[in-house]
Amino acid sequence: MIEYIVFFGLLAIGLLAFIFFKPPAPVLNEIQQERIKCESHIEGRLFEALIDHGFIVNTQVKCGRYRIDLTLPNYKIAIECDGKAYHSSPAQKAHDRKKDKFLRNNGWTVLRFSGRQINRELGKVIERINSKINPPNI
Repeated sequence: MIEYIVFFGLLAIGLLAFIFFKPPAPVLNEIQQERIKCESHIEGRLFEALIDHGFIVNTQVKCGRYRIDLTLPNYKIAIECDGKAYHSSPAQKAHDRKKDKFLRNNGWTVLRFSGRQINRELGKVIERINSKINPPNI
């Protein structure tokens, strides 16, 4: 009988410890916090490439009634990652044009890249972004 009391007592203590003493959530650094906000695979892929190239990148930045997928705040560059499913209809293209105009009117340089470009030509995407930051001398 004593064994049962000890067994169930230890079981109850273990259960209470499990319920009340949870380990703290891991602390994320700023880059990890921004990466989590990426809403698609292509946004995440481009985010990581930009970080690897030394850029400071913010994600899902509000500007008026719009949100910008990725920004390079030091250069006021807005980057939109256009997946085929969400950016191919005429209505969505018209919305994207209005958004781009609004962002340009608010001082942003807007760059749009398709999922295909990000997945297949990431080096060229990074080159295009760099060319906006450091335009070639003519």
